Amino acid sequence: MESNEGFSSGSRLGGSDGKGADVMSERPNIEVVKALFKAGHYSEAHHTVLEQARYVRDYPAFASLCRWRQRLAGKAPGLASTKTVKVALLGGAGTEMLQAPLELALEAVGFGCEMYRSAYNTFASEMLDASSATVAFRPEVAVVVTTPANLPRWPEPGDSRDDVQQVVEEVCEYWLALCAQLHQHTQCEIILNNFHPLPTRPLGNLGTKLPWEANNFLRRLNLTLGDRAPAYVHINDVEGLAAHYGVTQWFDPRYWFHARQPVSFQCLVPYVVNTARIVGALFGSTAKCLVLDLDNTLWGGVVGDDGLEGIAIGEGDAVGEAFKVFQEYVLRLKQRGVLLAVCSKNEEANALAPFLKHPEMILKREDFVSFKANWKPKPDNLREIASELNIGINALVFVDDNPAEREHVRQRLPEVKVVELSNDPADYPRLLDEAGWFESTALSAEDHQRTQQYKENTQREKLRESATDYASYLASLAQKAVIRPFEDLHLDRITQLINKSNQFNLTTLRLSRSQCEDLMHDSEVLTAYVRATDRFGDNGLISVFFARHERDELHIEEWLMSCRVLKRGVENLLCNYVVEKARARGVTSLYGVYRPTPKNGLVREHYKALGFKWVGTDQDGATRWCLDVESYKPFDVSIELVEDY
Repeated sequence: MESNEGFSSGSRLGGSDGKGADVMSERPNIEVVKALFKAGHYSEAHHTVLEQARYVRDYPAFASLCRWRQRLAGKAPGLASTKTVKVALLGGAGTEMLQAPLELALEAVGFGCEMYRSAYNTFASEMLDASSATVAFRPEVAVVVTTPANLPRWPEPGDSRDDVQQVVEEVCEYWLALCAQLHQHTQCEIILNNFHPLPTRPLGNLGTKLPWEANNFLRRLNLTLGDRAPAYVHINDVEGLAAHYGVTQWFDPRYWFHARQPVSFQCLVPYVVNTARIVGALFGSTAKCLVLDLDNTLWGGVVGDDGLEGIAIGEGDAVGEAFKVFQEYVLRLKQRGVLLAVCSKNEEANALAPFLKHPEMILKREDFVSFKANWKPKPDNLREIASELNIGINALVFVDDNPAEREHVRQRLPEVKVVELSNDPADYPRLLDEAGWFESTALSAEDHQRTQQYKENTQREKLRESATDYASYLASLAQKAVIRPFEDLHLDRITQLINKSNQFNLTTLRLSRSQCEDLMHDSEVLTAYVRATDRFGDNGLISVFFARHERDELHIEEWLMSCRVLKRGVENLLCNYVVEKARARGVTSLYGVYRPTPKNGLVREHYKALGFKWVGTDQDGATRWCLDVESYKPFDVSIELVEDY
């Protein structure tokens, strides 16, 4: 039984009835772009296009930005992205109208894009054939665009629950087998649509009791796809998007019948933006810290004026309940690894009172790794928060109900991601959620412990400040470390560190999980990760290294470390380990390269400090270094190397 049903078109995307967030999302200021272009300020015009693309969701407006991006492409060559991703766009539906919007959406999250788009409905042959154009393109990411019309089989009327589950298993295996073949040919990451529900219900409400009903089948299939998808398959949650915007808006049957368009024009931009966020998350664009204002952001009212009893938070009050739900959403972000910080214009004692004394508060003071309640300009406090946490300014997401404060941060710190709020707190969870800055493709054990790890680091810093000398401080930490080759168990965290570490990172090479997995299985590559613990707690997996063996040489391709453990001897311990393994391989020379970026200046002298000799500087400023393995003398370190802890 097949289904090729389309969906009727809707009016406009859901929102907050014309409030601030919708104005920004639907009306880009093209006149600003035109004026900058006319004045010859091409870089500024391009920056403005990208900034507006982060908020615009209206298709005609987004299409206008796409045209301006193409017009500026040859005139602003200096705006190279940190990484250009090779993307294959495959479809059981038409994908031509998706290409330019997806390219712009990718650039808006910080990545250039080289794209190959296959012909309509050739996805199966492109994925299966080892000599296909897609395989020859060698994509890093393949986006597979599907609809319910592409399902190879549907249940038959009257099928039992077991019969339907058997069909689910077969259809799931069909898609995952295609993905497995493409991954085997290219080692790429794959973004695969799940399936949106059908808008019509021939069986009416009775269908909810029948396992073979089409939407019941689709629900079961989507759950099974999510359960069975291997690490390299990332589900594009079209089912969730269609539920969010409304199934009757998601797909317009007129455009499906005329052009096999997989999503309506009303929802095309949210679809490509969602896809771009998954690609961005694969290569480290996810933000790390949510910075929150307090008054009228986490609770209603001004605590300094209204007092603890006068603020609105909690049950029995519509406004208070809305703020409580927002706090619950924020707490869920913290539980999955997002750091929380406060940036409020307030007296500190007043700001702390609700966290310490109000019974309805969901968030507590201990949920925050930094708490800035003072009268400084908020951009100054944001800089201090980033510095304290040792993360980049661009890793911060700022939420404040005051539009003047939001604009001040945008102007002073354009790298900070600012969430545009409406004037109704009931919208806050949705608006933060739709901003999508915390998209992730995997969760590691370290993610669940991140807030605790940062708090433990504060205790270490207090001990360091009280120590009489640095050597005694290191000895007092009672550090232990595990060094091992890459393992499946830690591959998600290894990939995460590779894509998010900027400061202690010698090459800033970005890799997908699949590429890390290839390194793990390559006998010519020496891989290593470091886990560390001390008297204050477990630092988790904090360093990654790999180098390629060529004859009697070992060439370091990546060496990075979390700045949480900076200058505690981990780099010296790892160097000892690497030299030992190099000698076992018969290596006589160890080569390293430092590629300077705006953020990794602190490791400029890394190789020199380890005893490497400078051998040259490339035209791009990269410096090359060499270590004589035979004459190397191991460093003394205050870290016990153990098998496990």
